[in-house]
Amino acid sequence: MKILLKASFIFVLLTTLSSCLGGSNAPEKLDVEKDFKLFESKKFSIKVPDYLTETADLNEDAEMQMQNMFRETYMIVMAESKTDFDFASEILGMGNDSLSYAENYMDMQLESMTEAFTYDVVKEKTTTVINDMPAMIVEANASIDGLNVSYIITTIESDHDIFYITCWTLTDRRDRYFPAFYQSVETIQQLEYDVESDDSGLQIDYDELLKELEQSAGE
Repeated sequence: MKILLKASFIFVLLTTLSSCLGGSNAPEKLDVEKDFKLFESKKFSIKVPDYLTETADLNEDAEMQMQNMFRETYMIVMAESKTDFDFASEILGMGNDSLSYAENYMDMQLESMTEAFTYDVVKEKTTTVINDMPAMIVEANASIDGLNVSYIITTIESDHDIFYITCWTLTDRRDRYFPAFYQSVETIQQLEYDVESDDSGLQIDYDELLKELEQSAGE
């Protein structure tokens, strides 16, 4: 399980290029049909602004990584198997049975971020529905290496997975780019795939792992 077995907080790539763009901080006015492009993986599809390009430098566990270093805009999407999440949560004694997958995953991600850097939640957890999928959204600000960064963090429960979307930019550009981030998040769709043949999650022999844990506890 990505969140529990390996920290999945976002390493922010903020470069000296940030001083080159300048210009107005007025909100972008983009049209999803005209100004966005489609990204598709096995488990989901999502539309992102045309100016974002794929990268491999943001988070190695992400199924989608997009950035524009001149605009200082970044976005990742991760997909966590609900089966893996349930198993790891039970074994490690984490999660709350009274909470939804979206809220449990959000709480764990925020805890993971706390271990990496200091941040302030500026928009508390909001429960919503995105394309018929239960979702939760949080906005947060952080100061990292002297730079002020703003995040939109979204967790979404699909039929078989939990989608985790993080979008971020410099805080003084949040008003300009947050509207496009929200437009993008609202386009995510779950895709049908053969769950039994899915090999994108952890390769775990659950019975063997349980035996090992029981043996360790008895020693």
